[in-house]
Amino acid sequence: MNVTAVCQWSGDWWAVSVPEVDGAFTQAKRLDQVPAMVADAVALLAGVPADQVHVIVEADGDARTD
Repeated sequence: MNVTAVCQWSGDWWAVSVPEVDGAFTQAKRLDQVPAMVADAVALLAGVPADQVHVIVEADGDARTD
């Protein structure tokens, strides 16, 4: 399953939404944490194994990247 993690910097966190899966939201301190966080959230909501979720990360271009 392929999904997109749309990331926007919000205060001290990356706020992450997944448009392909209703209700899939999470947050992360660093962008490198996003794929695992999204895979876990999607796995719970969509009923698929987390290791079968391929995440493409799209970060707000004006925000921090660390």
